[in-house]
Amino acid sequence: MTPADRWHKRASLTHLAGDATATIRSARHGVALDPGRHALVAMLAFAHQRSGTFDTGRIEAERATILAPAHVDSWCLLGALAHVLGRPEQARRATRRALLLKPADQAAAHNQFAALRHAGDWDRAVTAGRRSLAIDPRFDSNAFELGMLLLSLERWRDGWPLYDRRLRLRHARPRPDRLPQPFWDGHADPKLSLAVWGDQNVGDEMQFASLLPEVAPRVGRIILECDPRLVPLFARSFPELDVVARADPPDPRLMAASIGAQVPQGNLGRLLRPDTASFGRGPRSWLVADPGRVAALRARYRAWSSGRPVIGVAWKSTNAAFKGKNVPLAQWRPILCGQEALFLSVQYGDVSADLDEARTVTGVDIAHDPEIDALSDLDGFAAQLAATDLVISISNSTIHQACGLGRPVWGILHIRPDWRWGVGGDTCPWFPTLRLYRQATRGDWPPVLDAIGHDLRRWLADRPGAC
Repeated sequence: MTPADRWHKRASLTHLAGDATATIRSARHGVALDPGRHALVAMLAFAHQRSGTFDTGRIEAERATILAPAHVDSWCLLGALAHVLGRPEQARRATRRALLLKPADQAAAHNQFAALRHAGDWDRAVTAGRRSLAIDPRFDSNAFELGMLLLSLERWRDGWPLYDRRLRLRHARPRPDRLPQPFWDGHADPKLSLAVWGDQNVGDEMQFASLLPEVAPRVGRIILECDPRLVPLFARSFPELDVVARADPPDPRLMAASIGAQVPQGNLGRLLRPDTASFGRGPRSWLVADPGRVAALRARYRAWSSGRPVIGVAWKSTNAAFKGKNVPLAQWRPILCGQEALFLSVQYGDVSADLDEARTVTGVDIAHDPEIDALSDLDGFAAQLAATDLVISISNSTIHQACGLGRPVWGILHIRPDWRWGVGGDTCPWFPTLRLYRQATRGDWPPVLDAIGHDLRRWLADRPGAC
């Protein structure tokens, strides 16, 4: 056994064990001794993907495809890494090559679907998604992603059944089998007691809560289970419902023999929004903030603003998977400067460094209310949003909550936004009070911020009493 063979054996063992760091170390030693050994280079690329060093992994994957042009897995990996790194053309070329080598390869078909979706080639992406699903109909993640694409294209009837496949994903929380009742099919029954439970995240819970006023008249009683932080807000907003906090095990009221059926909130879309026209019967607002807290905050902010309009701003997500939609506050000069308004941070988390940087760059002091915790106290946050005159935010749950409260909201979208915002236009059927501003080129925020700044000046000038 040569020294290169020994390093190859070590890299193989650590690769199978899932130890990316050890695999990279061993594979590098082996490649240094035998640069043409494809298996070592491929392992190095996979290990870098697993460790999150995607650009290095992409370079190694390119080397692997040169060393073994007929190796499907290397082309698949190259396509996946190029997709993650925002290199859509390379991703398309790599996945196309993989499919030419092995037309029924599931990974290659899924990568092609992802690459076309990432590039905004919608019709071909749908075709590729269906092809991937045909290769393996049990691929729930692919079905869910295709469903979201179809919903973003407002192909509601095709999209909803696939969107419901999210409940079969391994990481689905809460699990759909935690309650014993059959799933509700939407039929009206005045004697039915129905358990409705929120799935996915608080933003989704607030979005799909817009459908609850249409469910209530169809059944006799609803018990709504939601994120504990939403209980006060939902209990006030939907007084006809019994609202309980999500827990493990579930609240005993959800398990009672009197409960005849259950439904996840996300499934209400399929039952109540089968086409674009059906959105017309939805409410303009559906969440109700605490009137006392709203009045107190409004008075406080009017004092801070000396009577000027109060505009809430949110600019980032701390989720590493969604960094592309963040717009650093220091870049907001076209929005912040020269406006007769008080800007108020409605951004969750510790934002002191962001506010200091924005003040240095723009000369604008953005107000911050330390008494409001937008993460832990969603009821207080609702009151804060209700006390503003306008909210400007990137795509996060701030939009869902502010729109649910009926506030005018301007949403800042990166080039490939979440399914609920659609693929074009400045409106969204889910949120009647929302106006959207879309990025045209990946990473290019100045045109979006300039447009918002221009429209904000007009909006302020058109307000009653404006000079």
